[in-house]
Amino acid sequence: MKVWFRIAAVAAVFGIAGCAVTPLDPAASSAAAQVKERVSLAPQWPEAGLESTDIAELREPLTFPAAILVAFTRNPAIRRQYARLGIAHGDLRDAARIANPTLSLAWLRPEGGGRDETTQGISASFSDLLLLSARRRLSAAEFRRVELDVASALVALAHEVEKAWYEEVGALQIAAMRAEVADAAQIEGELAKRYFDAGNIDRLRFDLQQAEVARTHIESLRAQSDVTKSRERLANLLGLAAHEPWRTVDRLAAPPDEPLARDQLTERALSQRLDLTAAREEVALREDALGVTRRWRLMGSVEAGVERERESEGPESRGPTLSLELPIFNQGQGTVERAEARLLDARARADALALTIENEVTAAVERLALARDASERYRRDLLPATASAVARQQEQVNYMLESPFELFRTKRDQYDAWQAYFESVRDCWIAHTALRSATGGLLPGDEQTLPLTIGPDTIAPIEESPEKEDRMHEHNGDTP
Repeated sequence: MKVWFRIAAVAAVFGIAGCAVTPLDPAASSAAAQVKERVSLAPQWPEAGLESTDIAELREPLTFPAAILVAFTRNPAIRRQYARLGIAHGDLRDAARIANPTLSLAWLRPEGGGRDETTQGISASFSDLLLLSARRRLSAAEFRRVELDVASALVALAHEVEKAWYEEVGALQIAAMRAEVADAAQIEGELAKRYFDAGNIDRLRFDLQQAEVARTHIESLRAQSDVTKSRERLANLLGLAAHEPWRTVDRLAAPPDEPLARDQLTERALSQRLDLTAAREEVALREDALGVTRRWRLMGSVEAGVERERESEGPESRGPTLSLELPIFNQGQGTVERAEARLLDARARADALALTIENEVTAAVERLALARDASERYRRDLLPATASAVARQQEQVNYMLESPFELFRTKRDQYDAWQAYFESVRDCWIAHTALRSATGGLLPGDEQTLPLTIGPDTIAPIEESPEKEDRMHEHNGDTP
């Protein structure tokens, strides 16, 4: 019993595990805080038994912030990121402990007769103990890098949701307008048939008008198809089924008109992009790992322990044991070279990412400026011009100087201009999202509340009276 007590004592000495490891939940909260600094909203780590009806935002039209919150609660990617943190945390726990001791037992019986011999021993890795502090430090740095990488992935998810939300709302706005146009075209077709039956227009004009009616209905169906596609993409990002009764708002806000400075945004991006921070953390990790590798390159496997040997009905022997790997043939040259190469690779990737970020910000600023200029020209120049043309054409029709079908054609041009304007507003917001993604956080002016764009029901009002087809040619255009 005394021998086994001593063996256990030696095992306890070699089983020193180092300092406690930070629990996983605080690490997840730290990642969530990093996300909140960059998108103003924090992800909710998964809870068991959560149902879609438990989320209040689903009962109301989803605004952009509400959509982000739903994605942060429902998207399966949240669970995947939590799993990444769990794996890295498990690695950190393992790094804080040395390998388990090894117990050896032997029972030898001489073939020619004689006394049996038994040997018991226990040993532990002494090299693990020497490298414990360095291994814990490197693993903690790796866990910090994974934490930043997870937060970066969640910020990227928020930006994907933002882009998909703008695409969905823009598609809804265009589809509603195309439906109004199709209704108006139906009235135009009925009026053309009455004119044709009365002999006021020939067959060619009648066929052209019917072709226009068919074209507007096809465009309305195509716009509805775009809504279906954008809804599917947004549903996947929100973690919802597309057939569930959730909906977004139906109008985009007017795009911001304040210009953004490229140099200021580039500096902000280089300081707040989490993927770049994670890449720089990896460079520091590889530098530390290279130093540890060089310092301990000659140390191979070292094991120390206690062994006890006894012959049956004979004397007992006991004493310490030491197993030492001699650095004769392999002196760690390959290990050092691999550590140097990993450091070189990490530095190259960090430098490449910094350059990419600078170029992304530059391109995103330019795209946003161009999209904003195009949207402003639609609003300021094209829409008033088409509205004025409809009004002048209306006057010509009122004085019977023009056919009402010429007014219809001019009105269709106005509809097309409005659709182009809605698309420019959508593209402007998508460009704004791309710039926010390039900078890795919020932009100046994001806290502003902007007015909504005009709705399609205002552009093309449909009267409900039975005589609406008789008065369709008297509708005036609207100004933006």
